[in-house]
Amino acid sequence: MKVSLNQGRASIALRPGNAITLDQATQVVKDKGFTPREARVSARGELVETGARLQFKLLNTNQVYDVVDAQAAKSRSEVQENIGKPLILEGIIPLPTGKTPSPMQLHDFRPIP
Repeated sequence: MKVSLNQGRASIALRPGNAITLDQATQVVKDKGFTPREARVSARGELVETGARLQFKLLNTNQVYDVVDAQAAKSRSEVQENIGKPLILEGIIPLPTGKTPSPMQLHDFRPIP
């Protein structure tokens, strides 16, 4: 974990195959005496469709986040073509205010090399 007091950021980089939940990462930040606000994530997983909802399912932890602004990041057809495929997604997850995970604001995605 890298912490920058000047920038007000903590950065966690994991080796492929390692996993940490957002709750665990948030707790580490709190334990270090800081107040977390949002998580800028670059994570491996897949887009899934549950009913009319687009979601992101993380590999290794199987946590699921609703996805918002997907069409702003990519065209609707690109999103549809990549449902169920292993991807690296980048976006922002606001700190949850309750027990339900906050939706991921999707910025970009690409196939896992």
